Amino acid sequence: MKLRRLLLTLSLAVIGTVAVLQAQQPSTQPTRDTQPTFKEHRIGESAQQFFSIARVAEKDGALSTDYCRSYLNDPKAKKAIEKAGKKGAGDPSSLVAAMVVDGCSNIEAALAGKDVEVDVLFAAEFGSGQVRFVAGRLASVKFVVKAPFNDVVEDMTAKLNANPQREAETLQNSVGAMIKEHRAIWTLPSFLVKVSELHSLEGEDIGAEVSVSDPAMTKRRTNSLN
Repeated sequence: MKLRRLLLTLSLAVIGTVAVLQAQQPSTQPTRDTQPTFKEHRIGESAQQFFSIARVAEKDGALSTDYCRSYLNDPKAKKAIEKAGKKGAGDPSSLVAAMVVDGCSNIEAALAGKDVEVDVLFAAEFGSGQVRFVAGRLASVKFVVKAPFNDVVEDMTAKLNANPQREAETLQNSVGAMIKEHRAIWTLPSFLVKVSELHSLEGEDIGAEVSVSDPAMTKRRTNSLN
């Protein structure tokens, strides 16, 4: 009887230890907070998080939200917008004013939880390109890296800790020359990354376009337009 009781006690102790160890095992599935950042941003972050650090390319790098608030409430800016509008859409000052107003309106829409694209003029950390929000969350980013294509692929491989699928396509550029465009694609559980080679008119490698997206989020946005 005592031996049976001892064996039962040991069995319960082992089961309890296994349960504790299993509970302590880290999850292998990536979460939003463990995803890599791109220019300090993560796919899936809220518009509030995004624009808490996003800055404009000029005006001493002011926060985009502060810049828009100041610009749209500045009496001189309001007069400039009205004056530019009267000059016609083809006037350079009108184009600049319209671009700023549209950009600031898109930021407000993103913060309000809407589906909208914002030019990275209002997120200078990306340099050039666009960011897309779906339901107020960052669904995709597209920006250019001025570095050799192979270097960007190597850096992305290290960042993602995964090897890409490589593709190459022969295309004709705007001056009729045939060039081979290389791409690298990483298909991960919660996001998709593409690095595409960019060429000059002479066919020289002048950098790479980086695209990062959550296919599930962008698909929801596409379906909402049907």
